[in-house]
Amino acid sequence: MSFMKISKPVVTGLLEQEILFAETAYKMPCISYQSMRRSCRVIREFVLYYFPIYNLSMNDFFRFYPILGFIEALVYETDDEVEKIQSEGYDHELTASPWEYKQKIILSVLEEFNIKHFKVEYYLDKLGDYFDLETHLLTTPHITHAMIRKAEELRSSDYRILHCTLLKMLGLNYPNDEFNDELKLMWPLEVLNDIEDDLMSYSEDVASKHYNTYRMFVKLYGEKAPYYLKRELDYYENIFHQQLVQFSDLKRETFIKPWNAYRLDHPVPVIPEPIFED
Repeated sequence: MSFMKISKPVVTGLLEQEILFAETAYKMPCISYQSMRRSCRVIREFVLYYFPIYNLSMNDFFRFYPILGFIEALVYETDDEVEKIQSEGYDHELTASPWEYKQKIILSVLEEFNIKHFKVEYYLDKLGDYFDLETHLLTTPHITHAMIRKAEELRSSDYRILHCTLLKMLGLNYPNDEFNDELKLMWPLEVLNDIEDDLMSYSEDVASKHYNTYRMFVKLYGEKAPYYLKRELDYYENIFHQQLVQFSDLKRETFIKPWNAYRLDHPVPVIPEPIFED
């Protein structure tokens, strides 16, 4: 058996390409109007619910928008590509994930401007895990509640990516042995937000065969799906409030701001009747 020997010039060339990519990634055109438009929902809600925690106002928006908007647009750019792969019936295990390249761009830009939070790469990887799991849930005939819940919690990783990056830009990049209270507290609200948003687009997602949390509940539980989804929403809301009571009165007052802003903006939604698919 013979092995291909990689010559020194080839290795050097690859290294030079990596260095060139790292130095120029922030100048590359890589997002579409479509992805910018779709990402506006998340950016809007991030500003409404997270900015008050740090006493930031709309006057601060454009200090942070270029990088936050860039990241979220790349998330939706990937979402569009993943949905295209799913609609064409490709085997996701044989197709390179579109997220890998987008993740590489994001990391290069964060490093270029020294705004890479120590936790951000972890959440970037988790979002990649979500895209893989989403495709699996759409194609497998056998799903479980645990699989859906894992997808729920991975899916909102983009909020944590934005949150970490905001913390770094605010100079709140805590050491690895510490963790930010806001990051620990906000994740149940992030999951709840994504599930409730799926209720608004349920019939549209069923028609287009796109991933939707409620659609997965109907696939698993049939006519009992509304009952189990209501329990799921209550589960994440309870986690948020249980964590909230552990903090001092001052911190509770600070942390209740995003919850109140969320519920003012998003009253508890009505769970639609299940649509049964062939």
